[in-house]
Amino acid sequence: MANATYLLAVNFSIGLAFSLAFVGIARSQRVSMGYWCASGFLFASSAASVETLAPHTAMPALISFLSFSCLLTALTMVTAGLLRNFTASSLWPLLGLYLSLEVAFPFVVTGAKRDSLFHAFSYQTPFAIMTALGGAAILSGKKSRKTIPERFLAAVLFLTSAQFLFKACLAHAIGTGSSVQTYAFSSYAQYSQTISAILSILLGVSLMMVVMEESNSRTRHTLLRDHLSGLWTRRAFFEHSEAALKRKTGTGTPVVILCDLDHFKRINDTYGHAVGDEVISVFAACLEAAGGDVCGRLGGEEFAALSLNSNASLAQLHVEAVRARLLNAEFRQEQLRPTASFGIAVMEPGETLSEAINRADAALYEAKSRGRNTFVFSRNEKDIASILREALLRR
Repeated sequence: MANATYLLAVNFSIGLAFSLAFVGIARSQRVSMGYWCASGFLFASSAASVETLAPHTAMPALISFLSFSCLLTALTMVTAGLLRNFTASSLWPLLGLYLSLEVAFPFVVTGAKRDSLFHAFSYQTPFAIMTALGGAAILSGKKSRKTIPERFLAAVLFLTSAQFLFKACLAHAIGTGSSVQTYAFSSYAQYSQTISAILSILLGVSLMMVVMEESNSRTRHTLLRDHLSGLWTRRAFFEHSEAALKRKTGTGTPVVILCDLDHFKRINDTYGHAVGDEVISVFAACLEAAGGDVCGRLGGEEFAALSLNSNASLAQLHVEAVRARLLNAEFRQEQLRPTASFGIAVMEPGETLSEAINRADAALYEAKSRGRNTFVFSRNEKDIASILREALLRR
């Protein structure tokens, strides 16, 4: 091998290695962005392999187009994966841009004088645009706060975009060889492929960091979800509720609703635990469908819901909606008609979530003492102690 041919082989190996790594991660972690990245690096390695054929080809225009097309496809794949992961944007505009750039290449680039400023920028600008779009997708994503790996990846993408424009200036300044066949023996090819190797590694590592972070985030999300109800676990409910209250906007009042399935032990003893699990799953669906900003299963047959912008009237409508859905729900045991009791606490100014939960819990005990299948609003602070004392005596 001579000159840049060796560097082309290095870039081919880098692209292929990252492609295989991303396939492995995507399959084991079930992160779809991994497949987009794998496709991107596979096409990037293809671009390097095509360029190694340049000294031996009798069709330089075809080699030039294939090299351009493979690299543009690679960058488009990565950008598409970022758009899917970070935004809710449709991929159709990106596909339209990609096809437009592909179609324009033979008319704009091929006919231009080699190494002219117009030729150099016409060739490199599509790559710069595509990588810049990838960086913009991260920064304009759904999450307001970007993690360190996400910010690092965005920086690498913008740096990669800038280096394509730098390559255009470099190509015009020192030349890329007298023809496609002599490209691999030019000084430009050595500089270009060296920069590409460095940035390919940076891009691959930063993408892998983001993909693994996404995988870890999904795993954590799964662990914080109750496997039976699909709602937040007790710990996650408190964490998400506290966070929601801190970022609350609007003029409504937060309301906490505690729910408890009536005679749940009797359901398990009569119909078996499989039916009991079905009741929990159905009630959770009813609770979530009725609304509420945060819903969780606190344990056993006890559930909770937090509505950020509500009031006493809306809270009552919320509870009635849950009860109506539960009443009309279908179960494998047709004669089964489970009910639930509810305690409601409209949060007072300066009150903590734990204090509101305690008040709602006291109201829930009172609802059960009234015969169950009803709801009770929390009383004022003076009555809570007596309600709890009465509930403890009944146990």
